[in-house]
Amino acid sequence: MRFLLFLLIESWLVPLQALGVILFMSKLKKVMAAGVTGTAHKPLDVRLIMNAAGTRPDPAAAALARQLPHYGPFVTWAFSSFGWASQLVGYEWVWTRYPAARPSTLYSFINHRTDFLDRQIMSAVRAKGEGRCQQVVIMGAGWDTRAWSMLADADVTVFEIDTHASQAVKRAAVRTAGLAEDGVTFVATDFTIKTWLEALTEAGFDASVPTFFLLEGLIYYLSDEDLSLTLRDIATMAPGSRLAFDSLSAELVQGTPPFVEMHRKMLGKMAKTYPNEPLRSGISTAAPYGDKLEGFLRDHGLDPLEIEPFGPETEAFGGLAAGIVRA
Repeated sequence: MRFLLFLLIESWLVPLQALGVILFMSKLKKVMAAGVTGTAHKPLDVRLIMNAAGTRPDPAAAALARQLPHYGPFVTWAFSSFGWASQLVGYEWVWTRYPAARPSTLYSFINHRTDFLDRQIMSAVRAKGEGRCQQVVIMGAGWDTRAWSMLADADVTVFEIDTHASQAVKRAAVRTAGLAEDGVTFVATDFTIKTWLEALTEAGFDASVPTFFLLEGLIYYLSDEDLSLTLRDIATMAPGSRLAFDSLSAELVQGTPPFVEMHRKMLGKMAKTYPNEPLRSGISTAAPYGDKLEGFLRDHGLDPLEIEPFGPETEAFGGLAAGIVRA
């Protein structure tokens, strides 16, 4: 019955939602032409839905989206309406679930990712004694709003690293949305003149205290060499420092079995929509998946804390990992 009621409400909303998507995509092209990241909208889209559904409250996400040039009030309402319809009739839809169902799918892995990374962050900043992370560094931050939501009352210093173009848009949106600008230290770098670590240090980062590094939706776009250098830099941080990231299967990124067809459909579509943001790296999910990811972390000087696959472990198309720097 709830599902039927959900469909009934959606039958009225679909034309407006479709208009919102069309408007969004037209504005996104203009934003990307100015050098702003395009793919960063994906987690924000899902978080707008979860916020509206009440499963993962994040009013800062909605406030920010209303001020972003490729969203605005109508697009924000259109995306959020999926969540409102779900909440109204009490129907749990794939994009409203939080915590996300396991095993996740291509349609739900962003919910899964958000849930896993949220838990890792809060575990790190709430740890007792010397193991508590006193800084949080969000790399390739995009439109993340954790600094104004779950971390707003935490006793941590938050740094967001992103390109100059994307960060300029975000800072303007933060200001007009009325979000506290002193809640985060923005670190802008295009990575061509100075490394992210140099830029971070110049912004006041203290490498001597435990820090949590969040790499959400980022490592896909790094070359294998840049990914290794980034993880090895993190491994030199103060003992107790942690990181968490998501990755796609190397076989999916490369288009080799068993993901030849998924590669063709998924990456072909992405290449057309985001031509300047190609996927560059992945971590093999060939069985045994968990052992491979643990080995990947250890090879880069990090001890594994927790690992979860996207999809069934025997057919994982990617996954999530958290690691720690040991003394």
